[in-house]
Amino acid sequence: MMIATLLAALFTATAPVAEPSTQATTAVATTPRVKRYCIIDRREGSLQRGKICRTRDEWRARGFDPVLVSGRV
Repeated sequence: MMIATLLAALFTATAPVAEPSTQATTAVATTPRVKRYCIIDRREGSLQRGKICRTRDEWRARGFDPVLVSGRV
């Protein structure tokens, strides 16, 4: 009987109190999706294929243009 009383007191003491929201909801700004170009690379001596995905600007900074190589001009 004493355990039931303790459990009841515990649950009533820890029950969350619903408070009205005082903060206004704001719209979250989303960034536009950037086209990513993925290349499947098989490294010598490895059986697994590596998939490398980067934006066109990142590829061009490395001296490689995926649009010209893929023929999607």
